[in-house]
Amino acid sequence: MFKNMKVKVALVLAALFLVSGVVLAQAPQVSLNSTDGRTVNLADSKGKVIVLSFGGTWVPLASKELPVLQKVADRFSSRGVQVYWVSINSNKQGARNFATDEEIQAFAQKNNARLTVLRDPEQQAYKAFGLDAVPTVLILGRDGVVVHKQVGIGTEQGEGYAEIVKALEQALK
Repeated sequence: MFKNMKVKVALVLAALFLVSGVVLAQAPQVSLNSTDGRTVNLADSKGKVIVLSFGGTWVPLASKELPVLQKVADRFSSRGVQVYWVSINSNKQGARNFATDEEIQAFAQKNNARLTVLRDPEQQAYKAFGLDAVPTVLILGRDGVVVHKQVGIGTEQGEGYAEIVKALEQALK
Protein backbone atom coordinates (compact mmCIF):
# COMPACT_ATOMS: atom_id res chain seq x y z
CA MET A 1 0.00 0.00 0.00
CA PHE A 2 2.77 2.49 0.94
CA LYS A 3 4.77 1.57 -2.15
CA ASN A 4 1.81 2.44 -4.39
CA MET A 5 1.26 5.71 -2.49
CA LYS A 6 4.92 6.70 -2.92
CA VAL A 7 4.62 6.19 -6.67
CA LYS A 8 1.47 8.36 -6.78
CA VAL A 9 3.14 11.11 -4.75
CA ALA A 10 6.19 11.01 -7.05
CA LEU A 11 3.95 11.27 -10.13
CA VAL A 12 2.02 14.21 -8.66
CA LEU A 13 5.27 16.03 -7.80
CA ALA A 14 6.67 15.39 -11.27
CA ALA A 15 3.46 16.76 -12.82
CA LEU A 16 3.64 19.88 -10.63
CA PHE A 17 7.21 20.56 -11.72
CA LEU A 18 6.23 20.20 -15.39
CA VAL A 19 3.21 22.47 -15.05
CA SER A 20 5.15 25.12 -13.15
CA GLY A 21 7.87 25.34 -15.80
CA VAL A 22 10.51 24.02 -13.39
CA VAL A 23 12.76 21.63 -15.24
CA LEU A 24 15.32 20.47 -12.67
CA ALA A 25 17.67 18.64 -15.00
CA GLN A 26 21.45 18.83 -14.95
CA ALA A 27 22.68 21.00 -17.81
CA PRO A 28 24.91 19.25 -20.34
CA GLN A 29 28.60 20.15 -20.35
CA VAL A 30 28.95 22.43 -23.37
CA SER A 31 31.40 25.02 -24.63
CA LEU A 32 30.37 27.71 -27.09
CA ASN A 33 32.35 30.34 -28.96
CA SER A 34 31.33 33.96 -28.75
CA THR A 35 31.13 36.24 -31.78
CA ASP A 36 34.13 38.12 -30.38
CA GLY A 37 36.35 35.02 -30.34
CA ARG A 38 36.10 33.89 -26.70
CA THR A 39 35.07 30.43 -25.53
CA VAL A 40 32.41 30.08 -22.86
CA ASN A 41 32.37 26.76 -21.01
CA LEU A 42 29.21 26.36 -18.94
CA ALA A 43 31.06 24.14 -16.45
CA ASP A 44 33.25 27.15 -15.57
CA SER A 45 30.13 29.07 -14.52
CA LYS A 46 29.21 26.87 -11.55
CA GLY A 47 28.09 29.06 -8.69
CA LYS A 48 26.49 31.58 -11.06
CA VAL A 49 22.99 31.79 -12.45
CA ILE A 50 23.02 31.69 -16.25
CA VAL A 51 20.41 32.69 -18.82
CA LEU A 52 20.75 31.11 -22.26
CA SER A 53 18.35 32.22 -24.96
CA PHE A 54 18.58 30.15 -28.13
CA GLY A 55 17.50 31.88 -31.33
CA GLY A 56 18.60 33.01 -34.74
CA THR A 57 18.63 36.05 -36.96
CA TRP A 58 15.82 34.62 -39.10
CA VAL A 59 13.47 34.02 -36.14
CA PRO A 60 10.53 36.48 -36.31
CA LEU A 61 10.55 37.06 -32.53
CA ALA A 62 14.29 37.81 -32.38
CA SER A 63 13.63 41.55 -32.53
CA LYS A 64 11.51 41.17 -29.35
CA GLU A 65 13.80 38.58 -27.72
CA LEU A 66 17.02 40.60 -27.78
CA PRO A 67 15.71 43.76 -26.06
CA VAL A 68 14.13 41.57 -23.35
CA LEU A 69 17.44 39.77 -22.82
CA GLN A 70 19.29 43.08 -22.58
CA LYS A 71 16.78 44.32 -20.03
CA VAL A 72 17.33 41.13 -18.01
CA ALA A 73 21.12 41.56 -18.26
CA ASP A 74 20.88 45.20 -17.15
CA ARG A 75 18.73 44.28 -14.16
CA PHE A 76 20.57 41.16 -12.96
CA SER A 77 24.25 41.46 -13.97
CA SER A 78 25.08 43.24 -10.69
CA ARG A 79 23.75 40.13 -8.92
CA GLY A 80 26.11 37.83 -10.83
CA VAL A 81 23.68 36.58 -13.47
CA GLN A 82 25.28 35.89 -16.84
CA VAL A 83 22.98 36.40 -19.84
CA TYR A 84 23.81 35.00 -23.29
CA TRP A 85 22.04 34.99 -26.61
CA VAL A 86 22.93 31.74 -28.42
CA SER A 87 22.60 32.00 -32.19
CA ILE A 88 21.95 28.73 -33.98
CA ASN A 89 22.67 30.33 -37.36
CA SER A 90 24.84 28.10 -39.52
CA ASN A 91 28.47 29.06 -40.11
CA LYS A 92 28.62 27.16 -43.42
CA GLN A 93 28.50 29.48 -46.40
CA GLY A 94 25.57 28.59 -48.65
CA ALA A 95 23.55 27.05 -45.81
CA ARG A 96 19.95 28.25 -45.49
CA ASN A 97 20.49 30.17 -42.23
CA PHE A 98 24.13 31.16 -42.75
CA ALA A 99 25.50 34.21 -40.95
CA THR A 100 29.02 35.32 -40.10
CA ASP A 101 30.03 36.32 -36.57
CA GLU A 102 30.03 39.94 -37.74
CA GLU A 103 26.50 39.68 -39.17
CA ILE A 104 25.17 38.10 -35.97
CA GLN A 105 26.87 40.74 -33.81
CA ALA A 106 25.49 43.52 -36.05
CA PHE A 107 22.01 42.00 -35.77
CA ALA A 108 22.27 41.95 -31.97
CA GLN A 109 23.46 45.56 -31.87
CA LYS A 110 20.70 46.67 -34.25
CA ASN A 111 18.25 45.20 -31.71
CA ASN A 112 19.88 47.03 -28.78
CA ALA A 113 21.61 43.98 -27.30
CA ARG A 114 25.03 44.57 -25.78
CA LEU A 115 25.23 41.17 -24.10
CA THR A 116 27.57 38.34 -25.07
CA VAL A 117 26.47 36.52 -28.21
CA LEU A 118 27.42 32.85 -28.50
CA ARG A 119 27.38 30.58 -31.54
CA ASP A 120 25.94 27.08 -31.80
CA PRO A 121 26.13 26.60 -35.58
CA GLU A 122 25.97 22.79 -35.46
CA GLN A 123 23.18 23.02 -32.85
CA GLN A 124 25.09 20.70 -30.52
CA ALA A 125 24.14 22.60 -27.34
CA TYR A 126 20.61 23.13 -28.66
CA LYS A 127 20.21 19.36 -29.12
CA ALA A 128 22.05 18.50 -25.88
CA PHE A 129 19.48 20.56 -23.96
CA GLY A 130 16.70 18.72 -25.83
CA LEU A 131 15.31 21.88 -27.43
CA ASP A 132 12.99 21.91 -30.42
CA ALA A 133 11.86 25.52 -30.77
CA VAL A 134 13.34 29.01 -30.99
CA PRO A 135 13.39 31.23 -29.18
CA THR A 136 13.79 29.15 -26.02
CA VAL A 137 15.12 30.65 -22.80
CA LEU A 138 16.84 28.42 -20.24
CA ILE A 139 17.85 29.46 -16.75
CA LEU A 140 20.58 27.43 -15.07
CA GLY A 141 20.82 27.59 -11.30
CA ARG A 142 24.10 27.99 -9.41
CA ASP A 143 24.48 24.21 -9.33
CA GLY A 144 24.23 23.91 -13.12
CA VAL A 145 20.70 22.55 -13.05
CA VAL A 146 18.12 23.83 -15.54
CA VAL A 147 15.53 25.46 -13.29
CA HIS A 148 13.39 27.19 -15.92
CA LYS A 149 12.56 26.66 -19.58
CA GLN A 150 10.48 29.15 -21.51
CA VAL A 151 9.54 28.58 -25.13
CA GLY A 152 8.82 31.87 -26.87
CA ILE A 153 9.31 35.35 -25.58
CA GLY A 154 5.83 36.85 -25.82
CA THR A 155 4.60 39.36 -28.33
CA GLU A 156 3.32 41.86 -25.78
CA GLN A 157 5.77 44.27 -24.13
CA GLY A 158 6.94 42.77 -20.84
CA GLU A 159 5.13 39.45 -21.24
CA GLY A 160 8.23 37.24 -21.53
CA TYR A 161 10.27 39.53 -19.30
CA ALA A 162 7.99 39.04 -16.28
CA GLU A 163 8.28 35.24 -16.46
CA ILE A 164 12.07 35.39 -16.75
CA VAL A 165 12.36 37.87 -13.84
CA LYS A 166 10.20 35.66 -11.64
CA ALA A 167 12.29 32.58 -12.45
CA LEU A 168 15.56 34.49 -11.87
CA GLU A 169 14.41 35.82 -8.50
CA GLN A 170 13.62 32.25 -7.48
CA ALA A 171 16.99 30.96 -8.74
CA LEU A 172 18.87 33.68 -6.82
CA LYS A 173 17.30 32.80 -3.45
